[in-house]
Amino acid sequence: TALASMEEMLCDLNRMKKDPQHFLFDRTCPQKALDYTSFFANTEKHLYGRKREIDILTRTKQDISNHVYMSDEMSMAKIKSRENIFHCEAAFLSGYAGSGKSHLLHHLIHACKEDNWFILNCKFDKHSTPIMIMAKAFDDFFGRWVPRLDSAMDGSFHRVCLSIFSTIDKEGLIQLLEIIPNLGKIPPEVQTDLIGYCRDQGSSSIDKVGFGTKRRTQLFQVLIKSLCSSGRPVLITLDDLQWSDSTNADAIEGLILNYRDVPCVVQDAQKEKYNHGLMLVGTFRSNESRKNEGILDIINSIERSENAKVTQLDIEDLTPTDVGKFLSATLCLPLRHTQELAGLVHLKTRGNPFFVNQFLKTIIRNRMLQFGVKSRRWKWDCDVINMQMISDGVAELLATRVNQLCHPLKQTAMIASCIGSQIDYSTLDMLSSDKQLLPFNMKNVLQLAIKEGMFEKAGPIYQFTHDLIQQTIYESIPSNERKLLHKSIGTVLLRSSAKNSDSTIHLLAVHQINLYSQDVALGSQECSHIARINATAAKVAISASNFEQARSYVNAGMRMLSNNRWEEEYPLSLQLFEMSASLSCFNGDIDGMSSCLHEVNSNVNSFEDSLTSSGLLSMLLAAQSKYQEAISNCLSILSSLGEEFPKDIDLPTVLNELAVIQTTLANISIDQVKLLPEMIDKTKLNAMKFLSMVCSYSIQSKPMLVPILSCRMVRLTMENGFCDDSIVGLVTAGFSLFSFADNVELGYQIGKVGEFFIEESPNRHALRSRLPFELDGTLKAVVEPAQSVVALFHDRYDSAMLAGDVGGAMHSLLSYCLGKLHTGSELVSLSKFFVACIKQSTKYQQNFVRYLAMSAYHLCIALSGTSSNEVDIMSFEELNQIGKREKHLQLLYQNFFNEMWGYFWVGDYVKVLELSKKYKPTGQKRSLEVTRTIIEGIASLNLARKTHHASLRKNGEDALQKMLKWEKISKWNFQHCTTLLQAELHYLNGDIASAGSAYKASIASACEHKFVHYEALAYELYGIFCVENGMVKEGASQLQMALDKYTQWGAMTKVKALQRFVDTGDPSFLRKFR
Repeated sequence: TALASMEEMLCDLNRMKKDPQHFLFDRTCPQKALDYTSFFANTEKHLYGRKREIDILTRTKQDISNHVYMSDEMSMAKIKSRENIFHCEAAFLSGYAGSGKSHLLHHLIHACKEDNWFILNCKFDKHSTPIMIMAKAFDDFFGRWVPRLDSAMDGSFHRVCLSIFSTIDKEGLIQLLEIIPNLGKIPPEVQTDLIGYCRDQGSSSIDKVGFGTKRRTQLFQVLIKSLCSSGRPVLITLDDLQWSDSTNADAIEGLILNYRDVPCVVQDAQKEKYNHGLMLVGTFRSNESRKNEGILDIINSIERSENAKVTQLDIEDLTPTDVGKFLSATLCLPLRHTQELAGLVHLKTRGNPFFVNQFLKTIIRNRMLQFGVKSRRWKWDCDVINMQMISDGVAELLATRVNQLCHPLKQTAMIASCIGSQIDYSTLDMLSSDKQLLPFNMKNVLQLAIKEGMFEKAGPIYQFTHDLIQQTIYESIPSNERKLLHKSIGTVLLRSSAKNSDSTIHLLAVHQINLYSQDVALGSQECSHIARINATAAKVAISASNFEQARSYVNAGMRMLSNNRWEEEYPLSLQLFEMSASLSCFNGDIDGMSSCLHEVNSNVNSFEDSLTSSGLLSMLLAAQSKYQEAISNCLSILSSLGEEFPKDIDLPTVLNELAVIQTTLANISIDQVKLLPEMIDKTKLNAMKFLSMVCSYSIQSKPMLVPILSCRMVRLTMENGFCDDSIVGLVTAGFSLFSFADNVELGYQIGKVGEFFIEESPNRHALRSRLPFELDGTLKAVVEPAQSVVALFHDRYDSAMLAGDVGGAMHSLLSYCLGKLHTGSELVSLSKFFVACIKQSTKYQQNFVRYLAMSAYHLCIALSGTSSNEVDIMSFEELNQIGKREKHLQLLYQNFFNEMWGYFWVGDYVKVLELSKKYKPTGQKRSLEVTRTIIEGIASLNLARKTHHASLRKNGEDALQKMLKWEKISKWNFQHCTTLLQAELHYLNGDIASAGSAYKASIASACEHKFVHYEALAYELYGIFCVENGMVKEGASQLQMALDKYTQWGAMTKVKALQRFVDTGDPSFLRKFR
């Protein structure tokens, strides 16, 4: 084509100067010319039309690098100034399928590899479990670095390994080694006895405790934090997020939002510390709107958290100019030569990069675009191309190519497409072993598929080069043939999994058979077979705490049951419907659970068969806050099991029962309990199960029954042997001794014995989730440092989710929030936890937890002065009405306490004592009673100074005597309160010197033991004391410290009120303020 203008000539000359390799080679070989285009290779030399996106990603990468590799002086300055040493930037790329999102990721990965970054690469698809794809990414990482450590990375990788093995416990490491086997190949110098321990265990951790999604997520977060702590930047790529699930989304969001809360030991032998840098890049299809809602919610949450800078890039189609530049560079021709072809290609493909590549491959194969030996350049006829291809023919390109494949390659590709976007060696071997399915070896054929550009190989994995290829091949199989292929694949894998006891292959096999069985008329025997294998798959999934997957298997199995299921398949029907009810309970599907239980109870043949559904019914009633009905249901079952209980129970009866059992428990030890035989009587085991349940419900609604129940459980254990529910009996007996017999020491001792057996039990997760209030929230909370006990509720929540105990999980989350409130956590951040608790308890229909969370959230709002529009909350009056109607004694007490505590913090001591008179203490001692003692004591002594009422002085003196007893039990938890009460009493007695010393002692103790809210209170009361006694300058100083501490606590309502007094400095205003 002749030059049409001077501008074209200058353009050609400039391009020759800039890219001479495109124009100055003598190309005489057609094959070499074709190879140069890279159309049939899985590489791309340059990304056209993506300069803006590449520049943004490059700048982000550079920011992370600069943070990690900043100078030692700057790094230490950050650490000393307590600036965040973790820097995270997230980029999310959206666009239509084939728009080149993955190529941008590959470009970024290549750049990060050159700079020695640590890289985790995850590519999701709709057939593979997302959590296992993440596990594979970790396994690939350790598989890459362990065998070939170099000097540049040796120190960093060594620190990663040390961090992991210093942070993760034995149980966690066992679980990780199952899905990340390359983790067991770390360098010998950092191996500990943990790996040997894990390998010696024999049985899988799945068999023992269940490897749940929440636990996996937490462990993955520890691994990522260990990588970030290595002194190297970390890149995590998440390709095709639209195929991920909510669990994975929670993991991504949780990693960034809770990075500082993930435990990690990060120090090497020289005690060096490193800045942490993480770059997270995800891609998703913009046309998958339903699937993208969760992704967009995550992006918004991360942006709001301000823990990471978030960039969103919409990857658009190539412009005609971009296509022209691509063809010019690829075909080694000036732009003016390729302009017309570029316009035609853009018209046919709409600028979609994947379609551009496929279109060019097609016209090369059809010899519409070919290399001319004589002319030594590429030649084409646009008219011919335009006539041969239709404008809507892009989707047909791949289908046409598939039909042209040789039979073995086509059959292999179809089988692989039925499984998903990737297939591993072990699955290939199992499928190739069945000659009826395939008369050839799939591995050999897949090598040819790699040459064709359809597959690529990554370690032991073969995967389609693009999910559109997998989708096109899958959809090209006729519907009936596709269903039969799914059945054949599932049958072969099912036989292999039975031989090898491989649960993963078993689940894959059942999934394949379920795809076959949809919308197909099946015989009764085949339906029964499919229902049975789904029931087995559901049990496997439940044992792994994969409840969403278990639900799909249960539903598939139930669909296979006939209308006469209870007559024809009674045991199988009972099993599936009971599992369905359990899963509904976990997911908060109250209606679904109720429906399943109704069907079971309408069809059971015997009392024994009804026990599981009766237990689930009690759980359903409790979830609906119908505790009285739940208790009645359990007591009715217990009566049928031979365990009767009196209807009316008073305090003397309780104390008499505890006095009898106290003798048995006084000398009990771990060794003595170990000597007990195993309980084997089924009737007694069932009785212990229902006793355990009714104990939990009675604590909420009928506390006087708890000691009677726990004492019965202890006796049954001593007489009939030990079981897991015996642990519940022991801990609850310890709780009863504390709550009713005022024997804190023995109650705590028994509780610790129970805790030992919890941790020794294979069912530790269920037991942890069952006893957070009795053990952690009561017995340990008053004896051990409160902050350390609060931290345990995180683990209790995880354990409950692992065990499928959604009620226990919600109670643990609530206990965590309440514990944080009582230990002085920052109120604005804490409010977000309460909002999350209200949301989750609403989602799972755990009304009782929701009511309690609302009650405490009122206090947070009142103190912080901020509220959220994310949830609607009821007033104290509305919550009290519910408590009275449903006889929720704990809700009524929490409402009273939170309202009283709110008045206390704003200094309305008259209201505090008025409320206290309305709600007199019962015979049950709660852990909140200690705080109540402090509140009433300070209020009484403060008002006694103003009114000189002897009764108020007596109340204050009594409160001090009680707190002195508590201080003997735990100096950490109560010394600051005891000394503050002493200060107020000295002030009342006119002993100014002793009062001043006691105030200072209270401030020092609260500071040392990390109770910032009580430190603020002590500063405030000391400041008021100083002002009222003429030490105005000292008082102003102490009040300023109080303001600082209240601000640190986030109690801005209190800050504003106290600030008014500080600003006036007028003691008369002080009297009004207090």
